[in-house]
Amino acid sequence: MSWVWWALASALLIATADLVVKRYFADLPTVEVVTARFLGLLPASLVMLAIIDWPPLDGAFFTALGAALPAELAAMFLYVRAIQVSPLALTIPYLAFTPLLAIGTDYLVNHDLPNWPGLLGVVLLVAGAYGLNLHQARLGPAEPLRALWREPGSRMMLATSAIYAYTVVLGRLALKHSSPLFMAAFYPLLIIVAVSAILLPLKRLSWSWLRRPWPALALALCMSGMAICHYLALDQTQASYMVAIKRLSPLFAVLYGGFLLGEVRLGQHLVATALMVGGAVVIALLG
Repeated sequence: MSWVWWALASALLIATADLVVKRYFADLPTVEVVTARFLGLLPASLVMLAIIDWPPLDGAFFTALGAALPAELAAMFLYVRAIQVSPLALTIPYLAFTPLLAIGTDYLVNHDLPNWPGLLGVVLLVAGAYGLNLHQARLGPAEPLRALWREPGSRMMLATSAIYAYTVVLGRLALKHSSPLFMAAFYPLLIIVAVSAILLPLKRLSWSWLRRPWPALALALCMSGMAICHYLALDQTQASYMVAIKRLSPLFAVLYGGFLLGEVRLGQHLVATALMVGGAVVIALLG
């Protein structure tokens, strides 16, 4: 069961990376923060690609990655911008909507409806989303949902979840035509190359974030550590189990926001996030 600890460590480290971005890089242009965040994955990706056995790769693998990459880049910028402009407690939890939105994608493509555990997961997700802004209910029963839409970071993270519901399908296809460890090491490297290829001609690849060396180092260590723990967990269990544990990261993010960033209504946000994470796990494992 050591994979559980590796997956938990991966969840904690990605939440810590979000904390570092929020506290030390929120004032920088989003393109700089994206650069800082993903360059932190470079050491782990290169090391893993050097030591693992490469699987045979076919056209389906590259087609899936080619279709997923533009959407992944859009999601990445939305994710970082959401953290910059809104509290962690009102952004990160909405990543839990990805399994729910993936159900919709699966229905459109395969006409498959969720089973009863999947429907329970949907109810938990909706209840948690409502609970994040429950204090607004005194103004009317629909206000918590309206408050969600008024918060820019919440809207961006919901959009990110929708994009991930699309990319996760393509990611599974690429995984079937490669291997878990190779995919987990190669895909971040591909994203880094793509970001650089876009920003260099536009002369937007800036390095001013390096003027904050300690936060930059902390971010790099968190992202590399997250990737290594992710790989180790993935090598020891099924991907769905590992991802279910890693979805605990919003709980860590909410705790960071409450205790270290002074975000208000910690108890309310923690209970609501727990409902959303529970719904995501139920959908991922049983739905």
